[in-house]
Amino acid sequence: MTNNSIYIFFLFQIFLNIILVFHFSKISKVINLFDIPDHKRKLHKKKVPSIGGCLIFINIFSFFIYNLIKSIFFEFDLNFFDQQEFIIFIFFAFLFFFLGILDDKIYLSANTKLLLYFLIILTLVLLSNGILINSINFTFVSYNLNILYISIFFTILCFLLFINAFNMYDGINLQSGLYSIFIFSVFLYKGIFIEISVMLIISLLFFLYLNLKNKCFLGNNGALIVSFVISYIFIKSNSSNISFYADEIFLIMMIPGVDLLRLAIFRLIKGNHPFSADRNHFHHLLLNNFGFNKTITILNFMTIAPYFIFIFFGHITYLTIFSFLIYISLIFKYSDKNLN
Repeated sequence: MTNNSIYIFFLFQIFLNIILVFHFSKISKVINLFDIPDHKRKLHKKKVPSIGGCLIFINIFSFFIYNLIKSIFFEFDLNFFDQQEFIIFIFFAFLFFFLGILDDKIYLSANTKLLLYFLIILTLVLLSNGILINSINFTFVSYNLNILYISIFFTILCFLLFINAFNMYDGINLQSGLYSIFIFSVFLYKGIFIEISVMLIISLLFFLYLNLKNKCFLGNNGALIVSFVISYIFIKSNSSNISFYADEIFLIMMIPGVDLLRLAIFRLIKGNHPFSADRNHFHHLLLNNFGFNKTITILNFMTIAPYFIFIFFGHITYLTIFSFLIYISLIFKYSDKNLN
């Protein structure tokens, strides 16, 4: 009964998302959450519901209720979680979702958001024993790098870097949704957090349907909850001895991560906050020169191809380095007029 119940839940989830797709406009009116064009950074023609995170959170919450009911009548048997850890995970996912809603509504400053991110993650790390990175391993060395003495700092830093990189990567339709599905597919390939990954892939596919039609944006509420879940799984898997190699994670996060570093450096040079908003992101540079379809194709190829090469060879190869150099060359070729 309990083994088959997850399939029943996934069928229910599909039905739930169909209802959400048909009624997303009503949800956006109730929440009153829209992305309004400013003709500077936001160039869409009319206001668009920014409730992608709301749709995803409804799926996560329904998954929480399903596991809660199952634990009452049967037993709690979610892989990689005990019941207390799962409740903590859901609670902090809700905190990031709520913070995203707040940011979408009142536009929090970059410093305020960074401080709030830090305080939330610090609290999570202190409450949860299984969420610390104590060592780092690479494919090209035979030993693990022990970071026990700075594990709290390093864990918080990893959360902050990915959450901010993902937020910066969320810039055009389909971009962050397809990237998220790619990462959750990697989790499925690894055989970790299978139920959560399938649940989120289903919800993201329905979101992408609306996003493709320019009817719904992910919003800060969506970017925060998705990036938190992804970074949590990466870090949790490390503490569960099913760790990713550090260079493997670098390949998965290469484009958002390196773009975060590039933008931070250029903004600091210009006297701006490293996490301030502008239209100098990699996807903006591509969009200005190649159009939407080619931009999405280039971004997905440059995100996915290096990891497939890594899986085939089992380590970083010259082909992977070559793909990274393509990114660098595109940046230098098309960024001059944007960054001057």
